[in-house]
Amino acid sequence: MNQHHALQKNLSAHLFVLKLAWNIDKKRVILETLDCAFYYIEWLLYSGVIVQAIMDLVTQNISYSRIMFFIWGVSVPIILMGAFSHWFQEYMKPVSDVKLYEGIHQLLYKKACQVDLSCFEDSDFYNRYMMATREAQMRLPKALHNIMAILVGICAAAAAFFMVFCIDRLAIVFIIFPILGNFLFNGILNSRIFQMDRESMVFRRIADYVNRTVHLADYAKEMRISNVFCLMKKQYDHSVHMTHKVIDRYAFKNMIYFWLFQYFTFTLLFEGSMMYAGYRVLVSGTMTFPQMTVFQNIMHANTWIILYFSEGIMESVKDSLYIEQIQDFLNYQPDIPEDSEGILPDTHIQSIEFSHVWFSYRNKKENHILKDICFRIDADTNAAIVGYNGAGKSTLIKLLLRLYDPDKGTILVNGTDIKNYNLKAYRNLFSAAFQDGKIFADTVSENILMGMHRGKEEDEQIVKKALRLAGMEDEVDSWPKKEQTLLTREFSKEGHIPSGGQNQKIIAARAFAKDSPIAIFDEPSSALDPIAETELFRSILEYSRGKILFFISHRLSSLQNADIVFFMENGRITETGSHRQLMGQNGEYAKLYRIQARNYNAYPNGIQSSFAGKEELHEQ
Repeated sequence: MNQHHALQKNLSAHLFVLKLAWNIDKKRVILETLDCAFYYIEWLLYSGVIVQAIMDLVTQNISYSRIMFFIWGVSVPIILMGAFSHWFQEYMKPVSDVKLYEGIHQLLYKKACQVDLSCFEDSDFYNRYMMATREAQMRLPKALHNIMAILVGICAAAAAFFMVFCIDRLAIVFIIFPILGNFLFNGILNSRIFQMDRESMVFRRIADYVNRTVHLADYAKEMRISNVFCLMKKQYDHSVHMTHKVIDRYAFKNMIYFWLFQYFTFTLLFEGSMMYAGYRVLVSGTMTFPQMTVFQNIMHANTWIILYFSEGIMESVKDSLYIEQIQDFLNYQPDIPEDSEGILPDTHIQSIEFSHVWFSYRNKKENHILKDICFRIDADTNAAIVGYNGAGKSTLIKLLLRLYDPDKGTILVNGTDIKNYNLKAYRNLFSAAFQDGKIFADTVSENILMGMHRGKEEDEQIVKKALRLAGMEDEVDSWPKKEQTLLTREFSKEGHIPSGGQNQKIIAARAFAKDSPIAIFDEPSSALDPIAETELFRSILEYSRGKILFFISHRLSSLQNADIVFFMENGRITETGSHRQLMGQNGEYAKLYRIQARNYNAYPNGIQSSFAGKEELHEQ
């Protein structure tokens, strides 16, 4: 039953490769088939026809001119097939490999953008994902070649068996040896190599991580002012050591299986068939030297045909183990499909409601990050979410954005479960600046627009306004290429590497550039000085007028004029109300606020006044 299942998976993997290659490059599939066919035909013509015919012509005293006419008559097709093979291997195949590489990686990139965020927290899934992306470039062309070699090789192997059978029926025994070596011993060896590769993947990923971080600019400062390199080298050495341990565990048996494969495939075949032919010539006298020459030549050539065919089968078995990883990844169906259809949401948001929402990250169902979250906010409301680290503030926002779905409970927007909305249209309701937002290796303008283009002039106005609100307009104008400045020096010496504060301002500008009815600012000022923070908070209030605003900050003094404050502890909302109400309750929020206020006394006016309320903003 297991063998039947394995065969089904193998066939499924190869049908997947054929379909994938055909969809990407039909011409490559056709030419690959011809190349494999010509390879077999060349061997069959030379060993089974030319040599045999020449020996017959010589022993029959045929004229030299007739012999040469025959040789050239057969050689011309062989020369043409060789020319085709050379053109295919040296020109066509490398060009097509790039096309196949591009096609498979476009599919992988597209799928990677659809993978649920929870999958990146699953080490097993991530290992399979890395195997799929790592092997795709090499395995797809190789698997396609092996499939064609097998399909064409079936006919060629049958012809080879027939030729050997016509010369000497007992000689069939020697052809069985390479089949046994390839299908049995090499099959076991390939399976063990795959398992070894799979077991060592996690350790190789750790080594790759160290290799990657050592030369990245993001980690350069810490590397030079601390001993963290020693720690990373320790991780690297451990991963290499563990990789060696995995290899050592497989090495001895792998060596035995490799020796058996080589012995049965080559030694028993070539030496065995030569000794058998020598016996027939020298001992039994049942074969002449010319016949021995023909016999050895046919055995040698046809054996290589069979070897090529059987190796194609075994390599295809090996390839299928890796192709399955690619196939499984491309067939993966996310829990929250990015192309989810549904009703289109109204862009005028009346209410947002969390109803008894519980949530835990993958494989941690017993440890809920959010526990029975219930609240409702209405239109034109500034809502602050505060609490200690790990309280679940950012996770709550991820659920609102539907990056995850709750384990239990419902999230309602305008009274409708957000799962019923068209996902892209729903997420378009939000403009967001995340505390861990990333700057991409592109221009200032593109890092703000994030692919949302409306026309050159309008885009320029949007970027200018967003930079002004974020307090970055003057800084960007001082750069040589202004909004077209690359935010990296990796690709251009004219690029700019933004500071931590500049990063936060650009990420805030990204939110300002999108006119959405719901705004989210998650710790937007942690890297800013008090003056820049004050100006940013004013801009956020200006931008969020008429919108629903969710604001997350550890600095409670910046939230005094929020319409409503949700204080979170251990995944629950433990206190709700305005700043004044929560201070009156004298609970954990008030305690934390007073502790922070003492730390801010160094500033003349106190950061307490940094977040202008709606009333102050309107008066101005």
